[in-house]
Amino acid sequence: MEAQGALALAIGLVGLGLWTVLVRRNLVWKLLGLNVAGGGAILFLVALAHREKAGPALEGVPGPHVDPLPQALVLTAIVIHFAVLALALVYVIFLSERRHTQDVRKLEETCPTRWPES
Repeated sequence: MEAQGALALAIGLVGLGLWTVLVRRNLVWKLLGLNVAGGGAILFLVALAHREKAGPALEGVPGPHVDPLPQALVLTAIVIHFAVLALALVYVIFLSERRHTQDVRKLEETCPTRWPES
């Protein structure tokens, strides 16, 4: 029963994050939406790996065991997610300092449509 609630929450977080990415015009809000959607995806993986009354995968322990592979994948996903978010924030700060705005529409207006010929 707990896993079903976690799955519903994960789907809600992914939906909220994608809605924020599509609706908001500010780059920081878009990154926040991506962060929420990524957190929802990680929660989805954790909820899928849940087993009722499962113990640690130790030798000599009877009963069902928890698979350690999803746990390792989730920890790796959290680290990669954090690194990508930090790098994206650096790019947003750099772009904000150069263009003096974080509004996507204003950035599209000031951005050249073609690369300058050398």
